[in-house]
Amino acid sequence: MIARLFINCDDAHVLSTRDQYRDLNSKEKFRLKLHNSHCPGCRDFNKNNDVFTKKMNRLKWVRLTDDQKELIKNRLKEELGR
Repeated sequence: MIARLFINCDDAHVLSTRDQYRDLNSKEKFRLKLHNSHCPGCRDFNKNNDVFTKKMNRLKWVRLTDDQKELIKNRLKEELGR
């Protein structure tokens, strides 16, 4: 029974990443918290995941028109000598 509660680091990384998207059920959340409570490497991974997600959410995304995309492609081709 107790062995079912503990997960390895690879599983913790997957759960941590899924947690970014609020895709964990209560059992998975508990397992992740339990693992992170005794694994400093996974705690750091989880913390870095949180920072990354927050920074990505603060970005202001820009949508380019097809003409703008084509202009950028042409400029890149010119600079790369193709």
